[in-house]
Amino acid sequence: MLLEEQEKIIFRVHPHWLYVAIPEFALTILGSIFLSLAYWLPLWLLTLFIGALAFAMLVFLLDWLCINYYLTSLRLIEERGIIGKRIVIIPLDRVQDVTCRFGILGRVFGFGDLEIESAGTYGKIVFNFIPNPREKKEEISRAILESEAKGKKIEGKEER
Repeated sequence: MLLEEQEKIIFRVHPHWLYVAIPEFALTILGSIFLSLAYWLPLWLLTLFIGALAFAMLVFLLDWLCINYYLTSLRLIEERGIIGKRIVIIPLDRVQDVTCRFGILGRVFGFGDLEIESAGTYGKIVFNFIPNPREKKEEISRAILESEAKGKKIEGKEER
């Protein structure tokens, strides 16, 4: 990811570890059940199943690794994609609202969603399964306030 001249990364985060652990655990259970019945199956089918299971587990892991959420001193960035990339950017001065949502499991394990809405055509970004969403929301709010303060200082200098 390319940064602007005066831009600094405040945080970079992947989704919470449960984002990948739950599907990996489910695939492991499925594999165990299938392997317990393995003596009934031909070798080619067993090999095919183990290969498909390993591939699915690798895809879940790579998906988790390739989802990055950034807060910089100038903007919010969502970057995702294993092969093709999708990057959504909202400048901090365009952020209208930041909403934090989490359910019971999120409260227990410390994850939730941050929904960032923007003005104009930028749309919204949802940081899904983000660890410590309240802390991240506060960091975003702080960065927005600092960005606004810098903008006012620059405007004040230009008027003089």
